[in-house]
Amino acid sequence: MKILFIQLPLQDHSHGYINGNIDYAPAAISGFIAKQFNNISCITLPAVIANFGSDELIVKYISSINPEYISFTSYLWSIERNLRIAEAVKKESPGSVIFFGGPEIAAGSYAFNEQRPYIDHFISGEGEWFFNKFFSGSDFNSSFINGNRVSIQPPDELIQTADIFEPLSGKRLNTMSDGSVFLELTRGCPYRCSYCYYSRSYKKVREIPFNRLTDVIQSRKDITEIYILSPTFDRSPDFISNLQNLKKMKHNVKLHTEMRTDRITPETAELIYDAGFRSLEVGLQSLNKRALVSVNRESSPEKELAGMAYLRDAGIDLKIGIIPGLPGDDPENFIKTIDILVENGFSESIELYPLMVLPGTAIREMAERDGVTYQQKPPYFFLEGWNFKNRDIADVSMYLEEKTGLSSSLFYLPDFTMSENPLFTKGLSFNAGEWPDVESIIEAVDTAVVDLHITVNSVPEFFSRIQAFISSCNKNRFYNIIIYSDSLIDNEKLFSIISSNEEDNYYRRINLYTGYSDGSIFHFFQVIESPEIYNTILSTTAMITPLFRVNGKTAPLLPAKGGEELSLLIEKGEYRRVKYFLKKYYSEDFQHVAFIDEIEMQQFYRDIKQDYVKLPYSFGLKKS
Repeated sequence: MKILFIQLPLQDHSHGYINGNIDYAPAAISGFIAKQFNNISCITLPAVIANFGSDELIVKYISSINPEYISFTSYLWSIERNLRIAEAVKKESPGSVIFFGGPEIAAGSYAFNEQRPYIDHFISGEGEWFFNKFFSGSDFNSSFINGNRVSIQPPDELIQTADIFEPLSGKRLNTMSDGSVFLELTRGCPYRCSYCYYSRSYKKVREIPFNRLTDVIQSRKDITEIYILSPTFDRSPDFISNLQNLKKMKHNVKLHTEMRTDRITPETAELIYDAGFRSLEVGLQSLNKRALVSVNRESSPEKELAGMAYLRDAGIDLKIGIIPGLPGDDPENFIKTIDILVENGFSESIELYPLMVLPGTAIREMAERDGVTYQQKPPYFFLEGWNFKNRDIADVSMYLEEKTGLSSSLFYLPDFTMSENPLFTKGLSFNAGEWPDVESIIEAVDTAVVDLHITVNSVPEFFSRIQAFISSCNKNRFYNIIIYSDSLIDNEKLFSIISSNEEDNYYRRINLYTGYSDGSIFHFFQVIESPEIYNTILSTTAMITPLFRVNGKTAPLLPAKGGEELSLLIEKGEYRRVKYFLKKYYSEDFQHVAFIDEIEMQQFYRDIKQDYVKLPYSFGLKKS
């Protein structure tokens, strides 16, 4: 018998989140099953298909291997896509048994807002607990939510620490392309913050033996960075001795985890650095004591600030999370939190996370009690209530950008490199007058993100074709639309076409507090050779990102300086001509330079001493 595990990433147009999609949970559960049941073959959806593949490609792959059982790991960013794929799989293979587990499976989840007859079992709890009972034929209690069968793990049936499978040393988990990986050292959390998943899932803390970390560091030379899964790494009773042991190893692996900083001293901060930690996440949330008490997160803001300063001075990069919207807080006091962090030198460390009213958490119950409004679908963003008006979250986000200069919008350029013999087709290249039909695009392109390279000779013809395409295309994919033209494209007309054809989707909801174009599944770029047209587009449109095409004719037209105001597309063979210009002006803004030739792009990254991660598989375009 075969069971296929599927874990899908948070999606965006640039595949920017794939390095976060380390399928640790499926690897740990499959390792547990393999030890317990010799007759069960555990396989995982190949990473390249999980991270890049379209829904259609994933369904096709599942049908080709025909597993008896399929297990989806469900997070708030993947639950809707999981449901969509599972329904398609059930139509293709009605005899397959489909399981849904993961943090998103809880009362109040979007998964349960209607009956899902194509899901056989929803699992709330540890996968090891459920599959041990299921495959051994043991009894387990199931309840029903809106007609959906849910198996809920009792609090007294948590699996023993010794039975938790470590997938790295067990050879069930590979590193990402950049050498990074996760490793679990704790299940549970000693705190009961009302907004958090951890305290919902596990009622007690289980510390996994620390030598699992040290053994992996010693045995796996391919690992460059380990993200330690432990919500309160510094709360272990052996915290200091663990750090000392790591320091003695004199290893070169970068370590990262979460810590609270209210007990950090200068000496401890130095030891944390010497142990190999180069970055840490700090869930500060707010410096308003009333807000912290209201969500059951009591701490001393003064001590937290002092601890963060010690860590920063020791050379550790901090990611300080703050959450607007907590009960007991208000916009004015939240702005004070931002001001204090900036005054203490943490401008570049602040990360603002809109409050999520997650299913199964205590804050969901508080929100229902207090009449607070929030999104009814993932990511369940808080909208209004608890002293916050509808616009306040967006306003404090804008205030943070103005105060720190850090934008919540992620800039990227499409990948213009192409392989001659690609493993996957990532898009199509064609003239606007020969626009292929929607079905042809779906069939031709293997990836969830579709790159359309369109040569535009007539702007009216382009608008006629783009309107027809956007009104009928598959809205479950993302589109990079790259226009090759030195003509001006009407921004307002483009916005009108997109906004009138928009459908509700997770990407729009997660970008609630960013710019409109950020949250669209359609992103537009224009490759041009005229500096005048480039500057006009840059100053007049919010819908199109212009790229100046660098070739033998246009290289002499480059301005005296470059940087983030000038995005470039370097044609093949042109890097040598503009090498010193790029090194001078783009060593820090390298994301504003795209290349047609991958070898030249690699050379550029080497020249500016930036890491370049080459994927072990290739992508290409088809000409239509």
